[in-house]
Amino acid sequence: MNILWILLGREDKASSRVRGYWVAEALKARGHSVRIRHTEHRLQYLSLLAAARTADAVIFQKKYGRYDLLAARVLRLLGKKVFFDIDDAPSRTRASATMQRANRMMALSSGVLAGSGALARLARPHQSAVHLVPSGVLLENYRVKTHMPADRICLGWIGNGAHYADDLIRILQKPLQRIGARRPVTFRIVGACGVQKLYQAFAGIEGVALDFIDQIPWSDPGAVADAIAPFDIGLYPLSQGPFNEYKCAFKALEYMASGLPVAASGVGANAETVLDAETGFLCQSEEDWVRAIETLAGDADLRARFGRAGRARAEQHYGVARLAARLEDILQA
Repeated sequence: MNILWILLGREDKASSRVRGYWVAEALKARGHSVRIRHTEHRLQYLSLLAAARTADAVIFQKKYGRYDLLAARVLRLLGKKVFFDIDDAPSRTRASATMQRANRMMALSSGVLAGSGALARLARPHQSAVHLVPSGVLLENYRVKTHMPADRICLGWIGNGAHYADDLIRILQKPLQRIGARRPVTFRIVGACGVQKLYQAFAGIEGVALDFIDQIPWSDPGAVADAIAPFDIGLYPLSQGPFNEYKCAFKALEYMASGLPVAASGVGANAETVLDAETGFLCQSEEDWVRAIETLAGDADLRARFGRAGRARAEQHYGVARLAARLEDILQA
């Protein structure tokens, strides 16, 4: 097939890297021709339409501005298969104009590629051909952890601290205060983004050493693997809310690919991805978080067992090569 992918961002943008660049390379390995385009201003849509002349399928990744809608409409009139890929709620604030544009894009498309069950349910009122295509991990990018007993273990989180600061503080501050009073731990945030309230909220907690990294070169797989390597437990706190319920659990997948046990809020796709008491623990309350972290911190064998199970689950269900094969079937149908 000849596939044209219109991505929201470049390789330093997580969703475009995970659901675009990685999958595109896997599709090329399967013998397909894949071209990637970015449309950062309106004149680029003219070259997009020209490039689409020879395409068998066109995928818009989280793009539903007015020029995207116009381009999708023209492409459908030209008989092209047009797919809309989404791995987040269309609007963080559920802004009506944004939601309406996303709904129109779903209705215009030949099909919707939804990153989670919740997103699939969001799309179905607007599109009958909704395909569940979870986000995947490029497994070779992640080094598998060897778990050993340690007096001080590292609790790790990776992501965009500017977006998740409130969740991190609201959910983890009190559990870390209780845990630090009982055992020494390191709390490592990769992607703190210089957010001062993060530093202030966790500074000075008894027994908790902070290891905050503001930025790394996100498109460099070696840098990501190096950043995660010190983790003993991967943390993924998410508050209940209309935006987070559509998240696709990518942080949990990174931890699992790294052979780490996961302690995660049972929100969004976390509840579908993390198997409770098998690859980690799903947490709802402060007590849940304290119990999960203390249980894992005190048992290297349990961390290793959960880590092996998580890596196996990532390999069986979330490897990019497997997801590329699924996408191939959808595009060819």
